[in-house]
Amino acid sequence: MRQQATRELLAYWSRLRGTRPAPDRAEIDLAAIRGSLADLFVLDLDAARQFPFLMAGTRLNAFFCAELLGRSFLSLWGPQDARSIAAGLLTVVDSACPIIAASAAHPEGYRDADIEILLLPLRHAGLSQARILGLATPAVQPPWAGLLPVPHLALRAMRTVEVETGWARSADTSLFPDAPHVWSAHRPADIRGHLRIFDGGK
Repeated sequence: MRQQATRELLAYWSRLRGTRPAPDRAEIDLAAIRGSLADLFVLDLDAARQFPFLMAGTRLNAFFCAELLGRSFLSLWGPQDARSIAAGLLTVVDSACPIIAASAAHPEGYRDADIEILLLPLRHAGLSQARILGLATPAVQPPWAGLLPVPHLALRAMRTVEVETGWARSADTSLFPDAPHVWSAHRPADIRGHLRIFDGGK
């Protein structure tokens, strides 16, 4: 995790979670994470598994020069990356497993802006598989944000997060068959449910 905001939100989520698989949506106090609101978003686990936005921060809207409320999160990605992201989102909700994704975006004719995305499971209305809390933090604020829309996000890498320590670990690449790069280390795997977790770096 490269961004301070990512580490802070993960720590906040982990404190609320306690010994449960995930905290409840009603427990999230936006005032406690107000510094990240511009980059924060909440996704719904809908029947069609399109993961529409229930909330999207102003900076995320600005990247696409559009209101993202109600729009599918998968629609922000190219077709191949969308399949990988969909697999990652299902891992988040099915295994209560946080995921970090490294992504990039740019309008035509401009350089990439690196964006770190954190995806966290949330309970809602008594359901354990109901919501995803997300944070999309750019490394720097690009000058074109809010002026020129990006066509889509590009997935660079994706990995699961070891919640107890905050260290990121990589999932079995078979979970994300189309991902361009899933971080991993060539070490023995720790089997947790249907996930295979490898010892990885920071």
